[in-house]
Amino acid sequence: MSNNNAVHLSAPLQGVTNLAGAFVDCLITPLMKQVSLGATDLDLGINGQVRYRLVSHTDIFRISTDGSIFTAVPLDREERAQYDLVVQASDGAKDPRRTTITLSIKVLDVDDNSPVFSQPAYHVTLPENSPVGMVILNISALDPDLDANVTFRIRTEEARELFSVNPLTGELMVLRSLDFEKLLPNGTTRTFIVEAVDGGSGKMPPGLASVTVAVLDMNDFPPVFSQMLYRGVVAPNAIKGTVVTTVHAEDLDPPGTAASRVHYKVDLEQFPYSTSIFGVEENSGSVLTRVNLNEEPNTKFSLAIIAYDDGEPMKFNKTLVEITVLQPSIIPVFTQEEYR
Repeated sequence: MSNNNAVHLSAPLQGVTNLAGAFVDCLITPLMKQVSLGATDLDLGINGQVRYRLVSHTDIFRISTDGSIFTAVPLDREERAQYDLVVQASDGAKDPRRTTITLSIKVLDVDDNSPVFSQPAYHVTLPENSPVGMVILNISALDPDLDANVTFRIRTEEARELFSVNPLTGELMVLRSLDFEKLLPNGTTRTFIVEAVDGGSGKMPPGLASVTVAVLDMNDFPPVFSQMLYRGVVAPNAIKGTVVTTVHAEDLDPPGTAASRVHYKVDLEQFPYSTSIFGVEENSGSVLTRVNLNEEPNTKFSLAIIAYDDGEPMKFNKTLVEITVLQPSIIPVFTQEEYR
């Protein structure tokens, strides 16, 4: 019996018949398990019997004796969206004739992934009294599924009173001006949950991330002196380091914060000669002599003292100190060094 006729392969798509070397498209979803194609040989007997063999991707697909192609493992479009599968058909002759066809198998998408945020936790510092509507953070998420249309929302109900998120852009905005002092002692840091919602089939759970907003104290108050004018007296021969008087200023920012810490310094530009003779201790506010004095009685000096804080931005205030050099007999002196 002679083997006179070639094997003809046909593709599993409507209206397409393919001979050797043909290339056709085939669509398959991850849930499909079978694609069928057929081959014919006009010879009779064993020479007309057709056998099938996969030339490529044999670890992923299988082919049966009737030309049905099966998936051997689950397919994931996000890992690979297309396979070019080479199928060979041969007849049963001792010297078989062969033909091949290439199936371009495209894996269709199904909604099988939840959106994933760019980071699991976001942290942002918010200056107190920031204007309403100010964007403080941009959150983002990706969904590897096609046409996922991710939208955003705040899951934590209490946080919706203070913040809002643009469902399309992920911009997180302030709904109310937040005052650090009014949020004390436990409300200066807020943590809440945001969601990235899959707009596909709606079957997948949303992606989740946490957002922590720390409200930053912005130095609301300057230091305020207890007096606008201080007066002091000093002996004409007072030695270096003699305390003349003490200035004092208070800051109404929350105790223990940088904005509440008060320091003192002299204004070097105002009354420059006085600043060469007198100074102020940075933390205590004690006004003292910088040199050993040798001044005439009744001489008067003026000194400008600045009180400033460690807040951001720094705030300050100024006061004036008048110092008079007196006769030693006029300066009040305690009658004893220690009283009991």
